[in-house]
Parts: sequence; C-alpha cells; structure tokens
Amino acid sequence: MKEEKNMSKLGIIVNADRCMGCHTCFTACKEENQLAPGIKWNHLERVEHPAAGVIDYFRVSCMHCDDPACMKVCPMKAIHKGPNGEVLVDQAKCIGCRMCLSACPYGAPKFSDPKVTSYFGEKEPLARVDVRPENARIPGKAEHCTLCTHRTAKGELPACVAACPAKALVLVDYENPTAEAKALIDRAQAINEAAGTHPKIRFVSSHTDFRKLGVKA
Repeated sequence: MKEEKNMSKLGIIVNADRCMGCHTCFTACKEENQLAPGIKWNHLERVEHPAAGVIDYFRVSCMHCDDPACMKVCPMKAIHKGPNGEVLVDQAKCIGCRMCLSACPYGAPKFSDPKVTSYFGEKEPLARVDVRPENARIPGKAEHCTLCTHRTAKGELPACVAACPAKALVLVDYENPTAEAKALIDRAQAINEAAGTHPKIRFVSSHTDFRKLGVKA
C-alpha cells in the first residue's frame, strides 16, 4: 500500500463487513440535523458480490477531505475547516453558485429548494418543532454533513455513529487513534482514491475495493 499523508483529526471509518443496510444512520442524521424535504446528508449504497454471496452496504456523505476540491473553487471563501478538520460551509457567505458541487468528486454539496420548506405543504402540521440554533440554515445555499460538529464539541458522537445498531461506524481521531481505530485505519480505503483529496471518511470491507468506486454522496 502506498504511503498516505497524515490525516488531520476526526473522520469516520465505515465497516461494510458489519453494516446491515438498515438505514438507521440516514434516519438519525435526518432527525438530528432537521434536514429540509429532499435533502439527505448521508445515504446507503450497495455493492453486490454474487460469487461470494455477499452484498456490501455502506454509508456515504461528505468525505471531509484533508485537501477538499470544493474549498479551492468557492469564489466567496464560504468553505472552511472546523476545529477537528471538518469541512464546513458558511451559508452567510455562500451565493449558491454550485461551483463546489461541480468540483467535488463525491457530489457532496446539497441545495434545498427555497420553495419547499415543509413536509406538509400548505397543510397544518401535526406538531410544530422549533429549529435548533445549530440547524438554522438558508434554503438554496450549500450544505452537507458536518460530522455533527455541534455534538463532537460536547464530547458526543455524531448522530449516525451513535445510532448505528451494528457498530459499523467508528469515529476516529487520525492524529491520536486508539488501538482499535488504528487497526481500522490501517485497513481502510478511500472511495475514488485517484481524486487525490484525501478523504477522512474511509471504508473497510473484505470484498469491495473502494479505491476505484465512483460513488456519489
């Protein structure tokens, strides 16, 4: 295996050998981050291996790259790194030009429809839920997975990691990994490795070679 550059701080190792394809990570993210209709910050993909009788399911999202292509092209400098190396968007600066989406090899940036802000349309909702401060977003501006920086700042796990019943998602600190994390990091692969952005969301599987996959977030 070729030598990798040192990663900065937090990322997630997705263990496809453990994932059951239950979509709990998707639901947890949707609820925790109060995402708008049609917006998904993570979702499940699958790769089938008929000869082995195996289907690999795995979660994909913004890859929180160490060298993010989106940050290089943003004309408003709206994309920046968080305290743990997270790739974040300052929506107050974003002009919705979608250059980040064009540059991202993973298709991670999402843009909600300013005309569709409720799941109920014009109907009265069954219950009103206040938007928490960390989830106050501007429709039509770039957004994507934040690694739940509002949770990690309090020492909590990202919602998807905390909710996964199969323990297929492991939050890792690349700068100071535990022995368990180090073992996973040594096996983990980046999707579309040739893109050269050094993602901190990486994948483990006994059957799938993620390095050549062109999966979109």
